[in-house]
Amino acid sequence: MCQEMKIAKTVTVVTVTYGQREQLLRQVLDSVRGMDISKIVVVDNGSQWPVGAELTAAYGDLVDVVEMGANTGSAKGFATGIQRALDLGAEYIWLLDDDNCPRSDALQKLLKVYTAELANTLPDRLAVLAFRLEHQADLARGVPMHRINLKVNSFRGFNVLDIPYKVWRRTHWGRPQLSGQIPEVIGVDLAVYGGLLFHRKLIQAIGLPNGEFILYGDDIEFTNRIKKVSGQILLVTSAVIDDLESTWNVKDNFSNSFVCNLEGGADIRAYYSMRNLSYFDSTELLNNKFIFMINLKCYILILYVYAISLRRKERFNLLFRAIKDGLSGQLGQNEKFPL
Repeated sequence: MCQEMKIAKTVTVVTVTYGQREQLLRQVLDSVRGMDISKIVVVDNGSQWPVGAELTAAYGDLVDVVEMGANTGSAKGFATGIQRALDLGAEYIWLLDDDNCPRSDALQKLLKVYTAELANTLPDRLAVLAFRLEHQADLARGVPMHRINLKVNSFRGFNVLDIPYKVWRRTHWGRPQLSGQIPEVIGVDLAVYGGLLFHRKLIQAIGLPNGEFILYGDDIEFTNRIKKVSGQILLVTSAVIDDLESTWNVKDNFSNSFVCNLEGGADIRAYYSMRNLSYFDSTELLNNKFIFMINLKCYILILYVYAISLRRKERFNLLFRAIKDGLSGQLGQNEKFPL
């Protein structure tokens, strides 16, 4: 316990906010201010309220605000925030979205697992992740990790070899059921930003988030680098974060991921998400082009069938263009989808 408390004093929280999200952000800051952390770096990514003045008045020197001047996207926002934390001397960095509200013991439980794992893993190869039910819903239902982790040569999580299982799990007999409790610590391949904690040495090993991703998928690409350096990400299921706002592309809000992509969110969200993850799949998951192309073409065909049935042909055309851009490596901000 004393060791975790000592480390907490060296933790800097990094979060990125935009638009009119003051009420959400304040709940997050209030939830972490009592955790005896060192500093909170808030990246103002084009907010429509005086972030610096109001947060300084409310939280004093605990908060350091970085003004971006406009919305530059989550990738550049978090990259800037992490770099600012390093410049301020942060030893440990804890990433939170501006609507991630950690429970009072979340940081303590993350640090407990982190310090215990240091006996086996160097700090430049290790990250721990808090549990967010919306993002780990399959795990909470009892879906095994080998079904959750992305498969080599899959496209957007789709693999023709998984079809029998996905049909089976939608039946009464095959519906996932959790036997017993979820393990407290689970190794995962990839992670989102929200809830991720690591030592500054990890950034020296893997670098900052890639700003060319703009929005969506940048956290997946960033954390995939941990696996590429033979590191590990440990999900701590007892370290809970409550999401104050639902994510637009949560599959549970739709019958399946195809419908989610066709009907969920605004066009800008759908475009950057599909483009960036298409790029990621084609550069990081591909080791057999023939199998990858089978999964890609089947995915597009199924997406098209759903688009016709849902009368979402325009959204399909947008997604198809995003796939083409991703496969050809056209990253950066698309002028047709300004932030």
